[in-house]
Order: sequence, then structure tokens, then C-alpha cells
Amino acid sequence: MIIAGVMSGSSLDGLDIAIVHFSPNSDWQLLWSYDIPYTPEWVSRLKNYHLLSSTEYVSLKFDFSRYIGELVGDALGDYSGNVDYVSFHGHTLLHLPEKGITEQIGNGGVLAAILNIPTITDFRTQDVTKGGVGTPLAPLVELNLFKGHDYYLNLGGIANITKLIDAAKLMAYDVCPCNQVLNYFSNQMGKDYDEGGEIARSGTINKNLIDYLNSIPYFDQNPPKSLDNNWIMNEVIPNFPAGKIEDTLHTFCNWVAECIANEVEESKASSLMVSGGGAHNTYFMECLTSRLSSKNCELHLPSKEIIDFKEAILMSLMAYKYINGESNVLCSVTGASSDSIGGALYKIK
Repeated sequence: MIIAGVMSGSSLDGLDIAIVHFSPNSDWQLLWSYDIPYTPEWVSRLKNYHLLSSTEYVSLKFDFSRYIGELVGDALGDYSGNVDYVSFHGHTLLHLPEKGITEQIGNGGVLAAILNIPTITDFRTQDVTKGGVGTPLAPLVELNLFKGHDYYLNLGGIANITKLIDAAKLMAYDVCPCNQVLNYFSNQMGKDYDEGGEIARSGTINKNLIDYLNSIPYFDQNPPKSLDNNWIMNEVIPNFPAGKIEDTLHTFCNWVAECIANEVEESKASSLMVSGGGAHNTYFMECLTSRLSSKNCELHLPSKEIIDFKEAILMSLMAYKYINGESNVLCSVTGASSDSIGGALYKIK
């Protein structure tokens, strides 16, 4: 079975596509990967969805679905092989599981009609309805495809971690904001992001910012727990203490590294696998490596393809599990009443 996993990240940098071949004996192979940046117009539309009327919002959802269908169709046109299914996470606009609400736009019916390929979407709704926080989904791919580590860290718009407590138990949750904050302040300097963390490297610690971040109650909560991008943008970032942008980036990198290191238990030896765009931030990775060394934890960087496309590969695996009638959202990490076979399949004739 060959499945194209499609992921739209919260940092609004665009689409990641991973075409994965799954064999009945559980072997898998990444056949092809591709990333597509969003146009400035679409970045603006997705950022400002909350300003829309109800009719404009529905129009946004269908326009976005058609846009994604066209992007994926063009990409698959460059791929020489066949694809049996498309699996699209959708783009998260709102995630408030404590209110039983989650919204990932990207209509599977529209995609299936445009692509003429069966399409699976809507992976979180069932879990949230069962009382779960609907995230993280990543433990599925970590447990099945990337075995061998004690911790798995994804550095996207939000930093989330998976911990293998023992062979029969795991924990996974959102640790803290990550690239969303770094990119926001880089944007203030006219840059899409802080390449290699060089702006952050030039700054110094802003103790007022450290104190502010440490005062936020979320970071003292026990898992399962998850963060909402809108809460970060509307409630957290506006209250950052004033200071030079380079000092803000420097401080935030060090604070995130400390938050992550605090989630790692001291042991004789352990390993942590890192993926996501934040893994390319050289300065941040130096901060994290330094703090992990005191915990005797070795940081593992996989290939660039895995760093950049792990979440798209996850989408392929979620669809594969769905098609085979197997659980793909784990209540042990979301806090739901039971595991779910998350997803909705739109067939074609």
C-alpha cells in the first residue's frame, strides 16, 4: 500500500508531503518527499481567520481545500509512481479540547474529488469527543517506525515530547511553545525565521522574560495536556516583557531548552531523537545538547528527510492504521476514555 501523507504545520511554512510504501510484514519505505511553501496571501488568510464572518469562514474552508488539492495534485504530478490513498491532517485553526473543540480545515471530499484518490482526514475529533486532548499523535510513528530511543522530541510551532517509561507505558504531551514564538519575533526583523539561530546567538538573557514564562500555569500542569496556537499568539506573546529582539530570541531558546531538559529523567544513559524544523536551529540545538549532557542523555539527529518529514510520514501511518482497522490515536497519551481509529475516508468511484 502506498500512501501520501500531507501535513500543514502550525508555523504556516507550508505543506510537507511524504509518500510511504507499507508492506504486510510491517516494513516501510519513504519513497518520495516534497515541501511546498504557502503563498503570502494564504499565510495571511490563515492567520486572520478569526476576523471573518461566518460566510467568509466557510468560504475560507472550501477555498483552502481546493488550494491544497491543487498543490498536492501538482506535486503528485512530479512523482512517477501510483498512490493508493492521500492522508491529510488538515491545518489546525483552533484546538480547545477542554471545551470539546478542535478544528482542522481541509475537506477530504474536496481533495478526493480533485485528486481522484481516496482521501482520509479528520483524525482528532473522535479522541476529543472521548474526553482526550487530541494530541500528540506522534507517538504512533515513534513506537512503530522509529524504535530504539527513550525520548522523542518534535520541534515545530510547539515542542512536544514522547517518553517511553518502560516497554508497556509511555507519556506524550506538549511541553512549551517553540518555533511559533521564534518565527514571530524573527518576523519583526523582516526575516521568515532566525536561520541557524544566529540572531538568538547574538543576544543575552532577559531575566524578566524568564520570570514571565515561568509564571504561566500551564508549565506546572501534569500531562495529558496540550497547547493551542491561538492561546500562544493571543495570550502569551503579547505579554512578553519589552526588550531587544535578539535578547528575546536568545532567552527563549535557552528557556525552551531548559523546559525540555526538565522533562528528561537523570539516568545511567538515555537517548533523545529530535525532529521538526527547530532541529535546524544550530544555536538552540547547542543549548539543548548542553543541558541534556548533564542528564547523561545523548541527542540523536536522524537524516534530514526524517527531521523534516516525520509528521508527514506519521500521516501516512495513521491512514494505514485506519485502513486496517487498527487504533491510531492512543488514549494513554491523550487522556481519552479509549483508543480511537481516528479519521474519515472519502472514497472515489
